[in-house]
Amino acid sequence: MKTKFLVALLAVATTFAACKKDNNDSQKPEDTKLPQGTYRLIESVQYDKAGKDSASVKFPMSTLNLSFDQDKKTASVSGEPELIKITGSYNVKINSTLADADIRTTKVAGTENDKIVVGLLEKGDTFEAKGQTVIVKAKDKGHLVFSTQK
Repeated sequence: MKTKFLVALLAVATTFAACKKDNNDSQKPEDTKLPQGTYRLIESVQYDKAGKDSASVKFPMSTLNLSFDQDKKTASVSGEPELIKITGSYNVKINSTLADADIRTTKVAGTENDKIVVGLLEKGDTFEAKGQTVIVKAKDKGHLVFSTQK
């Protein structure tokens, strides 16, 4: 009876040790690589009250760029969606979270589309990188699509 108990105890201990080793080998949030390069704004998408896509605007002439700094764990934006000059930055936290948004604009009156972009940037709380695209999401408001493609 003691032998069966010891074998069972040893099996459980081995299982926990293996799980702990797996967890130690996984990437730590601070080791996560941020997207590299510069991404240009190509589209804004607004959500309706139900949280569904309701209005989409393409930006073929946008010069608004998004880039990430791996060392400082920041993301920065600069340029013009249409008429208004925008500059700003975010601190990048674990799980692709954006925090401490600091978005500034010129005093020039922009278009309605410029105002939508500024609003989504100010509310931006997460990002998702897929291939040559980065999507900045503004919870329950919409998202901005940035791409490396011209």
